[in-house]
Amino acid sequence: MTIWRLAWRSALRRRRLLVWNVAVPLLLLTPVALSDAAAPHRVAVFGVFLVFFGTFGSTIPAVRDARDGWLDEVLRAGYPAPRWLLERTLAGTAIDAVQLLPVLGVLLWTSGGLRAGPAVLLATLIALWFANLAGPLVAAAVRSLAEAALASAALSLLLLHLAGFFRAPAPGWSEVAAAWNPYAPLWDALRAGVGAPPVDLLAWPRGLLLVLIVTLGAAAFPSVWSRRLRWPRIS
Repeated sequence: MTIWRLAWRSALRRRRLLVWNVAVPLLLLTPVALSDAAAPHRVAVFGVFLVFFGTFGSTIPAVRDARDGWLDEVLRAGYPAPRWLLERTLAGTAIDAVQLLPVLGVLLWTSGGLRAGPAVLLATLIALWFANLAGPLVAAAVRSLAEAALASAALSLLLLHLAGFFRAPAPGWSEVAAAWNPYAPLWDALRAGVGAPPVDLLAWPRGLLLVLIVTLGAAAFPSVWSRRLRWPRIS
């Protein structure tokens, strides 16, 4: 898996960036984990950070690779766009998870939620997969880094809101939107991790199904987005 190996080699050789990507979450979120803030507030802060970490970390490099012409050369050389997308998403998910694992451990340890650790890790992987998958798709819809940042933030905040991170879903359409939200498992698991209600795995399937649908759709119809990633090279 060429893209997988390239992503990992790049991450491991850029040691300074790797250290920062581990240290910054710890510096920003450890005070939140140690604070007396109510559980919903801690869940919201962690959820926003995790989703933004994955989405921005995927979108910005995709825009840069498209703008510089590197991605166009890869695709023109015959590397299948679906394979590029899935390998890139898998690598980004794994790398992000490794970088975020320490701060998740801090949250669970300080909140007494170690029993929810497996569920939190699984939900984080699901959320990071969707965030990393969304990155190139967002990049295909914009034409600058500024647009990419704005679109990533807007999409992430909308989905986080619909998932219930900022307000519990009310009966009706918002409850349906939350059930089909890719970040619903993360919301459920983080709540259990900070001592709220235990994990409710029955609330996960529809969110997982949506993630699967988006993944298969992006892989099955690469022409819809891959041609938009072939920007005119800047001289």
